[in-house]
Amino acid sequence: MKKVLLLTIASMLCASMAFAQGGTIGLYGDNQGTSCQLLDNAMGLKSYYVVHMNTAGASACEFAAPKPACVTAQFLSDASVFPVTVGGSQTGVSIGYGVCKVAPIHVYTINFFAMGTTPACCLYPVTPHPVTGGPWMVDCSNNQLLAGMNIAVVNGNLTCTCEIVPTEDTTWGGVKALYE
Repeated sequence: MKKVLLLTIASMLCASMAFAQGGTIGLYGDNQGTSCQLLDNAMGLKSYYVVHMNTAGASACEFAAPKPACVTAQFLSDASVFPVTVGGSQTGVSIGYGVCKVAPIHVYTINFFAMGTTPACCLYPVTPHPVTGGPWMVDCSNNQLLAGMNIAVVNGNLTCTCEIVPTEDTTWGGVKALYE
């Protein structure tokens, strides 16, 4: 029993250390990442911000943030903070920061035209990039690491909260196996 408990604690520590290295990439209601509550409570332009959090230093990231079915707003456009950007939020995007940056790092803005009709507690996650299979980030030593993903809440209330989903370490062979 003691061995199982020690093994469980050790694996949790390893997972949390890997998670801490890559930080988290998520959607927020502001560009500093202070609120993962997103609003669609009135008709008009709504901007949701992708922020790279909880990292001591990063130089790039990769993710997707396709609009979930419960969001009734119409996707309009993406706006990258950095000039080296390939792809888009709805299909997967890779962003190079140009220099090493410390969190919080506002990396992307997703613009919608809201109708004010999205139901309460609509979950809007950042997802793995569909081609590479991970929410990747590059640290300031050019190491590629998996990042955790934030699940934001559109029109949240007391019954629903934002979540952070840690990712698991993998190998390049493990990623390739997903596409064979």
